[in-house]
Amino acid sequence: MNSILEIRGLTKHFRHNWTMRRMVALEGLDLSVRSGEIFGLIGPNGAGKTTTFKVVLGLLHASGGTVLFRGQPLSAAARAAIGFLPEQPYFYDYLTVEEMLTMYGQLYGLQGSTLRQRVAAIIEQVQLGHKRGAALRSLSKGTLQRVGIAQALLNDPQLLILDEPMSGLDPIGRHAMRELIRDRHACGTTVIFSSHILPDAEVLCDRVAILTRGALREVIDLRGGQRGNAFQLTVSGVSAETLATLERIGGAAPTPDGGGWRVRLPGSPEVGSALDLVRGNAGTVESLVPLHASLEERFLAHVGHVTILD
Repeated sequence: MNSILEIRGLTKHFRHNWTMRRMVALEGLDLSVRSGEIFGLIGPNGAGKTTTFKVVLGLLHASGGTVLFRGQPLSAAARAAIGFLPEQPYFYDYLTVEEMLTMYGQLYGLQGSTLRQRVAAIIEQVQLGHKRGAALRSLSKGTLQRVGIAQALLNDPQLLILDEPMSGLDPIGRHAMRELIRDRHACGTTVIFSSHILPDAEVLCDRVAILTRGALREVIDLRGGQRGNAFQLTVSGVSAETLATLERIGGAAPTPDGGGWRVRLPGSPEVGSALDLVRGNAGTVESLVPLHASLEERFLAHVGHVTILD
């Protein structure tokens, strides 16, 4: 599948305002986002997610590296094909929904009947028709997020970038936001969003990248079945000596399971050793099943035990 966005060796350094000490926000980041997928960028606060988006959008200058859009350097014309919702968007709260979207449409260069038709279509698409004439100051957080999505869609983007779109939303608002993302994806738009709410990323994304301290730790394919190669082996009729050897092979003590024992094995080589051991000592293999690590387990393996849920 062709890549719509490629990030190669992206680096961003800052200087502390007082000490002038160099601070690393991104260091040699390599990412490739496939055309037509939903891609998640996950990591704790300060991991570099927002900085990545700002560099891609031209809001920050990179210290090093390149960004390609459909194989070409990311020019101003290419950025016109990108829609963006920042984590904390600022709106003129005295404007109505329709007035605000009209203003943003004008910034995109839309005019006249084309502008009016586009604004009307987007309002209906994000289900804001009943709030068309409402002042922004009167809207809930969830409804304002819909307005934010609406402005990001006015230019009918090929790539939609959403920075923490679920942040601060209640369960109903999060559900509505997930549906908006799915609907846009169904229309053929590539979506990339950042989050530290792992269940949302796990439900929505085709792939996720784990980012910590400005560096890429792992890209996980959530739809391709490549989420880990651990196995659970259940055996019976084995001696204490065999169990002790299984513990050394698996790295963890076997646990009782009815009349047998369950053994977690980290990979295929350990599976082979364990099967040879059990069979060679007159034991019985009851079952062998693959185990897929959850996104949370993979995440914590890289970042440690940090708060990751709102």
